[in-house]
Amino acid sequence: MLDIKIFDVDHGFCAAIDTGDRHTILLDCGYNVRTGFRPAQHIFQQRHRFLDGVILPTYSQGHLAGITALLDQCFEHGLPVNFLIANPSLDATHFPGLTLPMQHFNNVLSMTVKAHPECSQISHSMTLNDIKMTFFWNQYPDCQNVHNLSLVTFLSYRDLHVIFPGDLEVEGWQALLQCHDFRDRLKKVNAFIAADHGREEGYCSDVFNVCSPEVIIISNQAEQALSPQLLRRYESHVKASRFNMSEKPLLTTHEDGAITITKYLDAACRVSTQPKVQPSWR
Repeated sequence: MLDIKIFDVDHGFCAAIDTGDRHTILLDCGYNVRTGFRPAQHIFQQRHRFLDGVILPTYSQGHLAGITALLDQCFEHGLPVNFLIANPSLDATHFPGLTLPMQHFNNVLSMTVKAHPECSQISHSMTLNDIKMTFFWNQYPDCQNVHNLSLVTFLSYRDLHVIFPGDLEVEGWQALLQCHDFRDRLKKVNAFIAADHGREEGYCSDVFNVCSPEVIIISNQAEQALSPQLLRRYESHVKASRFNMSEKPLLTTHEDGAITITKYLDAACRVSTQPKVQPSWR
């Protein structure tokens, strides 16, 4: 079993990748001031004995702001964090929010990479509890736009294939689309998390010449209104599926609250939502 929970946050982004045996990987450390939600809340409520890992996909202040609180709470409660994943080309001196996690953890992606000579891109794959994750990134300092340095995560579990592109913008998408392996993985994606919270800057039409997802999910803050034209554009790229992964082809955390993608072994994938109002947590 696999649950991917995309939380309703108003700072950054946050998703929890949960397996049925109390293993969790956090993807980003966003939080919600209005509801009191912080990612450590989810870990403690699930009674996990440790946190498998933390993926830091985006390096702007809004995204990195939650990492210190998360690590402090994990240390306070004696909850070990097994590994950290971030763009390995980044120097913490240029991205101060990375300093604390880099002091405490080795970045898994610094250890081994796969080269793609045809496009000068590199990637890394790892498997954890039958979940395969493959990471792609643009290199710093060749790329200096913080959004286009986002770490792109492909997650595959049986017939579920999800992409988390961070805050990637058009130029970053186009650079990665030069890579054969990136395009091959993009072709398989059936659950697409929109880049840059669904903003215009993260929409790249070339992506959908390769990818035809069954559902598109946007994590957007309460004050971030998305234009109806852009929402229709995204929705036009969703293909119908006989398995009905989701009742709605396009979901947003602003409208639908927290969103969960569930995969039970050989059963069809299902997307569900929960109410936006959540009790505050201290």
